[in-house]
Amino acid sequence: MDIKHKEVVDWLREVYGEEQIPPYEKTERSITILHQLMTASRCSEDNAKILADDYVTKTAEYSAEARQLKGWLDPVNISPNTLSEEGQTRLSSLAHTAEILDVQIPTCTNVILAMNELEMNHMQMLVKRKQMQTQSSRLLEMNREVSKKLEEIRGIHQQAELTWQQQQEEHARNVKQEEFMNLKCNNYAADICNYEANLNKVGMTSSITHQALAIQWAELQELEKQVSQLEDQLKSYTLPPDISLAQVEVGAARQELASIMESVAAACK
Repeated sequence: MDIKHKEVVDWLREVYGEEQIPPYEKTERSITILHQLMTASRCSEDNAKILADDYVTKTAEYSAEARQLKGWLDPVNISPNTLSEEGQTRLSSLAHTAEILDVQIPTCTNVILAMNELEMNHMQMLVKRKQMQTQSSRLLEMNREVSKKLEEIRGIHQQAELTWQQQQEEHARNVKQEEFMNLKCNNYAADICNYEANLNKVGMTSSITHQALAIQWAELQELEKQVSQLEDQLKSYTLPPDISLAQVEVGAARQELASIMESVAAACK
């Protein structure tokens, strides 16, 4: 016996209980039809059960509401059947008011106490609202200050970016200028090497440089000054009466003059 046939047999036993199950054709088609019928029946039973449970719940709610209404009407000695249409309207209004005020027994005292409590709650809510408004004003002011500071920071940031950009441009110009100067220095160094090579080819020595010639010229000027002083000194001399002594002095002066002239000639060379 397969599972579907077993489920059909169990369902038939639930339906007929202690009674004997009527005979039925045990073919695949009949078993399928009975299984579909079983499924539909159980679904209907579940829906009926849900509906019955809902009815029971509503009945309990209506009963509780009726008891609540009776509890409201008994303290004031009012019966719904004895009220006019206007009285029923007022009673409904009273019930609605009691429901809003959450009053179990709508007596004058309870209603007044509930209204006082409601008024106190209203006052507390107003105080809280005032506090919230004050706090909102403070937060709004703080928000404005923060926004102002943020705008200042943005301005500083933009100025810093502009300054950084200018510094970058200046740095780029300095780098280009440095590259240009290095290139010029390299060119000058190459030119100096070429000129020194050319000077070496033509026999250029350190003795004929401008600095060396300037030093020799200064020495020549000094020697000429000394010669001029010696000539002046020689002119002031008088020959001795003795010819031999005079000849000796003249020879010594000539030797000294020749030595000076040789020094001058050497300096000129």
